[in-house]
Amino acid sequence: MLTTSHITKKPAGAQPAADDQTPHKRHFGFLLLPGYSHYALSAALEPLHSANVILGQDHFSWSLIGVEGDQVQASNGVTCLVGQTLNKGSVPDEVIICAGNNIVTLDTRGVEQWLRHCYRQGARLGAISSGVVVLARTGLLDDRKCAAHWEDMPRLREDYPRITVTDSIFELDHRLITCAGGAAGTHMMLALIEADVGVGIVVDVATRMVVDRVRDGHDTLNVLPHIRYGTWNRSVLNAIEVMNANISEPLKMQMVSADTGVSVRQLERLFKTAMGMTPHKFYRHIRLSRARQLLLYSDHSLVEIAAICGFGTTQVLKKSYECVYDVSPREERRKRQHFTTPAGCSYTAPMVHELSAQY
Repeated sequence: MLTTSHITKKPAGAQPAADDQTPHKRHFGFLLLPGYSHYALSAALEPLHSANVILGQDHFSWSLIGVEGDQVQASNGVTCLVGQTLNKGSVPDEVIICAGNNIVTLDTRGVEQWLRHCYRQGARLGAISSGVVVLARTGLLDDRKCAAHWEDMPRLREDYPRITVTDSIFELDHRLITCAGGAAGTHMMLALIEADVGVGIVVDVATRMVVDRVRDGHDTLNVLPHIRYGTWNRSVLNAIEVMNANISEPLKMQMVSADTGVSVRQLERLFKTAMGMTPHKFYRHIRLSRARQLLLYSDHSLVEIAAICGFGTTQVLKKSYECVYDVSPREERRKRQHFTTPAGCSYTAPMVHELSAQY
C-alpha cells in the first residue's frame, strides 16, 4: 500500500508557532474513483515523495482513499490498494480527487457529500483530470475559477455556467485547487510545495524529477494543434479552430474560408491534402464526434443533442450519424455496456477519444 506514517490532523492553513522552526507537516488524501488516471495520480504523488527525500524527513505524508473496498482499478488496468474508505478515518489536510473520463456516468452523490464534510472540517480540496467534474458537482466551485482537462472543458462550461473554466494548467483558489491532469499535476503540486517549504526545495524537486521548468498557474493548457490534427498547415489549423468554435450553429464554408483568409477552393485543396477529406466533411465529423461524446457521456435527449451539434432535427442527426458510425444514435446509446463498481455505481465503458475533434 502506498502510504507513509500517519500525521496528526491540524486545521488546514494553520500557521506554525513563532518558536516553531519547521512548517506544519501536511497529509494528503488521494481519493481514487474507479477508472481514475494512473498517470495523473503518479504525476501528483511523486513530487511529495521527492520533497521528502530532499528534506530528509517525511514532511509530506499521503494515503489512498477508495469509495468502498480495499482496491481501485485505474483506467489502464492497474489496481491500487487503498488504506481508507469514505467516512472511515480522519479528514486529511488536503483531499485530491482523481477520476477518469467515465466520470459523467458515475453516481458520485456519496462522494460529493463526503467532500462537503471535509471542506467544512477545514480541509483543502483539490481535483486533477476529470476529478474536477466531481468537485463541480459539489457546488463549491460556483462563482470561482477552475482548470480542467481539455476534454472536460465543454461539458463543464455547459453544465456549470456559474463556474469560470480557464485555460490555465492549474488554479489555486485558497482552499480549492484544480488541475488539467497529466503532467500538469506535477506543476500544481510543485506550487503547493513551494508555498509550504519554499522555492529552493521546489527547484531541487524539479531537478530530481527531470522536470525542465516549473510552470505556474498562469501558463495555458497547450495541446499542440499540429499533434492533435496531424498537420502543420496554418490555414487548415485556423479553419479547424473556427469550426470548433461554431458547433451548434455551423457556418457556411464561405464564412470559414473568409475567417481563415483563403478562398473556398484553396481551402478544399488544403484539406484534401492534409486531412484526406473536404473541409465540409471534416466539419461534419467534428460535430458528429461531439454528438457521440454526448450520447455516451451525457443524459441529453436526442433532440437536445441534435440542436447542440448543429443538426437541427433528430432525423438529420440520424442520417449523418449512420453514414459515419454505421449505427443509429439511439442504438449507440442503447448498446452501452454497463459495469458495477465496488460502490454499486453504474458507468459505461469509456470510449476511445477521437483526435479529429475538440469536445
